Amino acid sequence: MNKLPIIGIPRVLNMYENFPFWKSLFKHCGFETVLSPETTMPLYQSGTGSVMSENICFPAKVAHGHILALAKAGIDRIFYPIVPKEAAEFDHACDSFNCPVVSGYPEVIRSAMNPAENLGIPFDKPVMNFANLKRLKSACYKYVAQFGVSKKILNKAFEKAVEQQREFLKKLVAPQHEILLKAIKSNELVFIVAGRPYHADPLIHQKVGQILSDLGVHALTDDVFRMPLDLSETVRRSFATHGQAGSFKNLNMISQWSYPNRVVQTALKVAQLPQNVQMVQLNSFGCGPDSFYLEETGEILKQAGKNHTVLRIDEIASPGSIRLRLRSLIESLNSG
Repeated sequence: MNKLPIIGIPRVLNMYENFPFWKSLFKHCGFETVLSPETTMPLYQSGTGSVMSENICFPAKVAHGHILALAKAGIDRIFYPIVPKEAAEFDHACDSFNCPVVSGYPEVIRSAMNPAENLGIPFDKPVMNFANLKRLKSACYKYVAQFGVSKKILNKAFEKAVEQQREFLKKLVAPQHEILLKAIKSNELVFIVAGRPYHADPLIHQKVGQILSDLGVHALTDDVFRMPLDLSETVRRSFATHGQAGSFKNLNMISQWSYPNRVVQTALKVAQLPQNVQMVQLNSFGCGPDSFYLEETGEILKQAGKNHTVLRIDEIASPGSIRLRLRSLIESLNSG
């Protein structure tokens, strides 16, 4: 088999969710991969000239800078797949679509930047569907086969990649379960920060988790509710009166968007838990689904007698205003 190309992967949007899968798949197929660096303001600004809409969300705007960074990284190809659906996580949700920006941004990059022509680097954007493993496997084989990778190699690589993605989720959730259970038992204040996978980007999240920790409270992510929480009978009794189990079926919306579904799931779970468990929702300007999800999550928390704290982030020079708001919130909860 000929030497396989070095594949560059942009650290953007749904790659914060799926990179463990792609890294493992390519590794076991024999490819070397290069991930673009963490987002910085200079990196973001380097790509603003090709951003096609001022109204698009900031997490999408930073993608242009990541493509330019990869072009300078000595890679042979850029891999940025179109992913219409993520894996289905909640049985009571009706679907698991990515929003049009997340699923369609590889096409925007091709149209706005044309890496193949303008940067001299082939730009691969195959369609991949994480909601159907059989179709995902078939699409993966179609992609790697063009480089001479056999179906036997791909089959083994695919199994390892699926397992790696599952292990990644377990490692992400397990320690958060432990912290949440201890906080419930000890009545310590804990905030579940609900957003999108790409809010892990240090330039996007504005240090919300660090600010909460510095203010002396526990800060967890909405991933904590992506796997069943093993509650003891004592803990279950402690919040039995704080609301009944909610369901997507009772909401005034269609639960078809993968990442927003996690935010709603978080609101439903937080509404059941004691008052020391609160939720903070991150909102990126220009997010279409958030226009109606914000209202829904707010209503869920309101019915449980809890605050609906929304932090509108993106493109701000200093997180000082966020720190002030969170400090005020914590003080009001501690004095209430």
